[in-house]
Amino acid sequence: MLWRALCVIQFCCLLVIYTYLGLTPHPENSVPVFNDLLMHFTGYTVAAISISFAFPGWAFWQRAAFLITYSFAIEVGQHFNPPRTFSLVDMAANSGGVILGLCIVFLLTKYIAPFTKLLYWKTQLNNKITPSEY
Repeated sequence: MLWRALCVIQFCCLLVIYTYLGLTPHPENSVPVFNDLLMHFTGYTVAAISISFAFPGWAFWQRAAFLITYSFAIEVGQHFNPPRTFSLVDMAANSGGVILGLCIVFLLTKYIAPFTKLLYWKTQLNNKITPSEY
């Protein structure tokens, strides 16, 4: 029970941090900026892995839809928060990161049994998965 709660809490903390960084007028004051698109892509790759631990029962498309919708909402919020602006390029980088992160989770789940056990530990799905399904 504690493990599952920690997984959800870490995902909620990630959303709070991403929301703050996405809507603050000058995020470079909080985090050093290297390559903006690489940071978007990497951040959403991490978010996809994070949501997979928080909600492992959600289908691939549900996790992707949630994160891409969240990303879109942040971009829309930036439009109303000068000097930030809405960017389709950022959206593409975010969406690409989500897809990569979920593909990583899928591949690790398919080929690495200990990862699958950890991902589904303390869920009802854990009892339904047999070693041959790892």
